[in-house]
Amino acid sequence: MSEALRKYSMHLYNYFFYIAYASYLPFLSYWFAEEGLSAQQIGFIFSIGPLVGLLTQPVWGMLIDYYGIERPVLILSMGITPWIMFMYRLADHSFAVYVAISVVLAVFASATQPVVDAVTVRHAKKNALSYGAIRVLGSVSFGLCVTVFGMLYDRFGLALLFPVYLFFMMIMCLLSFFLKPEKRDGKKAGVESRQAPRKRIYKEMVPLLKVGSFSLFLIPVFLAAIGPQLNNAFYSVYISHFGGEASGKIGMLYTVSSIAEIPVFLFSGYIIGKLGYVRTLTFVSAAGALRWYILALEPGFEVLMFNQILSGVTYALFLATGINYAYDNSPTHTKTTAHSLFIVVYTNIAGIVASNIGGFVIEAGGYPLLFGGAAALSLLGAAGFSMLGRFKPKKLNNST
Repeated sequence: MSEALRKYSMHLYNYFFYIAYASYLPFLSYWFAEEGLSAQQIGFIFSIGPLVGLLTQPVWGMLIDYYGIERPVLILSMGITPWIMFMYRLADHSFAVYVAISVVLAVFASATQPVVDAVTVRHAKKNALSYGAIRVLGSVSFGLCVTVFGMLYDRFGLALLFPVYLFFMMIMCLLSFFLKPEKRDGKKAGVESRQAPRKRIYKEMVPLLKVGSFSLFLIPVFLAAIGPQLNNAFYSVYISHFGGEASGKIGMLYTVSSIAEIPVFLFSGYIIGKLGYVRTLTFVSAAGALRWYILALEPGFEVLMFNQILSGVTYALFLATGINYAYDNSPTHTKTTAHSLFIVVYTNIAGIVASNIGGFVIEAGGYPLLFGGAAALSLLGAAGFSMLGRFKPKKLNNST
């Protein structure tokens, strides 16, 4: 492999990785709805991933830390997850079988995204590249392909998502064989990785949570994250109830939000530098509330397209600001723990709560109640972030 190709290999890797995601992620809940599952059942299935990930991701992490097996883990997870997902088609409309498949799927899928991110970050540092520039390419490929997939599924049937996902994950599995293994110092690396950071992360979690400003930060993070996690579980089902060629509409809407993310990821540091953490988080949460309120009105498709621009901007800016806040407002020896806690609250805990409660809310009051509630919680999150300015104001308003 030439030096130039090796240097930019992770660009290609991320490009195909997010194409694989685009082939199934926006459409899976719609497929479940077409199979006759209720909103409660879909919500429960979508809560399995965050719950299992909460338990299994540390195990995958410890195995990788101790043995240095990023490449074998990626080959395993990418090689087996599409075949497990293909089993959904053989479940014969049995909810219990769907649940069992989802549990097994989550065990292996929970290793994929965190390891890809870790390998990408390491590659970027070793090759004097920007992680953001590599990650943005994933948003580009996702946005360009998701509309094409939607049109294909409209024409040939939604079940096509399973062989399409299988095809692209097999490409990813093959590409994983070409990843350069991390060089490790044998016994020394094993001892150090066994003792840190996995052992230290739990030891540092309690004192970090005793820091008043950081604990108060996690509360509005949870409130503001409910809306995005509801969106992950139910948005494609929400779009499908408008009728028409739903898969194509879902693809176009996800394309708009993905493209809107790109400039925000690229210029998030500048935005945070101008506004500061507190004002940025407050603004993004309030803008998120507006987004959920618009969805509660069940508007026409043109308004939904415009609303997806707001979706991409708020998602990217919230994630970038939250990660930087957690890093800069934690003691030096707890920065990894702070980042992990932010991700756990935003993704896992909020995902478990939103997916389970969301199904009940939809059946009780429909989508206006669901997204109206998300708007109210996002406003509470904005109020909570604004209160952070009262704690260590000089520290909180610094940015990277």
